[in-house]
Amino acid sequence: VAAVEKDYGQIDVLANCVGIQIEQPITEVTEEAFDQVYTSNLKSAMFLAQAVAKRQIPRKSGRQIHLLSVRAQLGLRDRGYSAYCATKGGLVMLIKQHAMELARHNITVNGVAPTFVYTEMIRHVMENPEFRKGLEARIPLGRIASPKDVVGPVLFFASPSASFVTGQIMYVDGGITARQ
Repeated sequence: VAAVEKDYGQIDVLANCVGIQIEQPITEVTEEAFDQVYTSNLKSAMFLAQAVAKRQIPRKSGRQIHLLSVRAQLGLRDRGYSAYCATKGGLVMLIKQHAMELARHNITVNGVAPTFVYTEMIRHVMENPEFRKGLEARIPLGRIASPKDVVGPVLFFASPSASFVTGQIMYVDGGITARQ
């Protein structure tokens, strides 16, 4: 945070998009894997947000936006997502708590929670026609999100248009959370 501030000036907007997943069924989850997912997905969000807040509070303005997942609200059947779902769900409450603590400083804190977004990171599963077909069938809009689908909500939360919005999670999921 200090290096970014030094190179680019004050930090008006934090867009935290860090996250990992280590898939392990409940009977095989290792403490090391759980800790790694927790550290990346939740602990880093806490302390990155804290470092940025310390710089935004004196200015009495700022935006903090965290990227989560629909897995903050929905489990995934027959898959080993314990650590991932737990940390993304925890991030929902971290956002709400930070929104309450930072509101008096005119700092908003919100989250964007997409479903699968077609990126290099998930290309290997999207190239499986059976998996892709099943996923698209579960999403009411019938397609996988693109990175462009996620950018708009992030820009909204960063903009003056969202100055009265804090503690909210926007699900960018083609309707999947509405149907489940």
